Amino acid sequence: MDQPRGTLHGERNGGLTPLALLAGMSGNLMEWYDFALYGVLAATLGELFFPHGNRLAALLAVFGVFAAGYVMRIVGGAWFGHVGDRLGRRRALLLSAVAMAVATSLVGLLPTWETAGVVAPLLFTALRLVQGLSVGGEFTTSITYLIEHAPPGRRGLQGSLASLTAGAGILLGSAIGNALFALFTTEEVLAGAWRLPFLLSVPLGLSLAVLRAALPDDTMPRPAADAAATALRERSPVWHVLREHPGEILRGALLGFGPSAAFCAIAVFLASFLTTEKILPESSALSLETTSIAFMVVLTPLAGHLGDRFGRKPMVIAGVAGCMLAAVPLFVLLRTGSGERDLWAELAFATFVVAALSPYQVWLAECFPRELRASGLGLAYNGAAGLLGGTTPLACTTLADLTGSALAPGAYVAFACALSLAIALRTGETAPTATPAQRRRPAGSP
Repeated sequence: MDQPRGTLHGERNGGLTPLALLAGMSGNLMEWYDFALYGVLAATLGELFFPHGNRLAALLAVFGVFAAGYVMRIVGGAWFGHVGDRLGRRRALLLSAVAMAVATSLVGLLPTWETAGVVAPLLFTALRLVQGLSVGGEFTTSITYLIEHAPPGRRGLQGSLASLTAGAGILLGSAIGNALFALFTTEEVLAGAWRLPFLLSVPLGLSLAVLRAALPDDTMPRPAADAAATALRERSPVWHVLREHPGEILRGALLGFGPSAAFCAIAVFLASFLTTEKILPESSALSLETTSIAFMVVLTPLAGHLGDRFGRKPMVIAGVAGCMLAAVPLFVLLRTGSGERDLWAELAFATFVVAALSPYQVWLAECFPRELRASGLGLAYNGAAGLLGGTTPLACTTLADLTGSALAPGAYVAFACALSLAIALRTGETAPTATPAQRRRPAGSP
């Protein structure tokens, strides 16, 4: 695969300085803290911003808006990918951080359905879409930034830092949501305490903006005599990658369907599901979710390292196969309402999720040439995590309601993983250590 050409400012000994590394990875913490609050407080937000009455209908509405935010990630991936490929990764990262901080802060200031009626969900949905736009650009641009400046043989490990900080952000959002219900009664939360976690994004956003504004320019000059590069600069990178690599984008999105669906199930859907189905009280369900996410954060660098050592493909295959086989049994165990048994079931499932997701992200990034990487990765990954994986909470809630079976969500996740497994088995390795036999597909295929 292509290697970064030249040495960028801010690099040291072939890699990033600690400050540049921190700036490149830390935005995901804030972005996913903000994004995770929506999933953690889904049931509460449904009561606040949608018509009162049927709790399930409110939850469906709130997950519908959640899914819309995820779909917006495709637009965000395209827009910020264009900025990253044309103007540099630094500018794209700075813009995405500012957009998320502003949108989330405003969520904390919104009127509710009780005070503003239909205006409340409309404003809430609009800000949610801005959040989705921002996340779509932040995560894939940060992965691009990190792997392009990784020391030899450590792309998987350094790329996993984007997932690690994203997981840490989700963990922080989950922990804050858990603390909210520990410190306040349900009535106090609904009365106004729910605003506090969203307003915490103000200092987080300001700190990140200052940190990223100090990064040096990372645009990469190309020789004037390079006719291909000159032509590429005159086109939109998004248009170019859609025209030249449509198969890679589609296969990459399908490859990520299973890992993304499994991740959304455990990090977003399960807490609300356990609460709505009255299997566990809200505080217990949130505690389970927080513990599972913390476990995934700890395992993420290990998965990245193993992806460097053994290849991206074996890790993804093992992970999605494990998720496929464990999805339905997970929901069977969860129905018992046993806290200890539920914890072990979620931790086992989380292990398979991490094994698949972190190496997949680096695998996909390595499929595109440097000049189109931010755009290609933005479209393909956000297609997987947004259009496919991001609709998982909505799909699972709908299936459980239509079928009357609490096992339907597990069957949906298993189907997603089976599809990704079929794609993974037919996809060539991209790790530098891959043998010619492992690279069955031409370079540039996912």
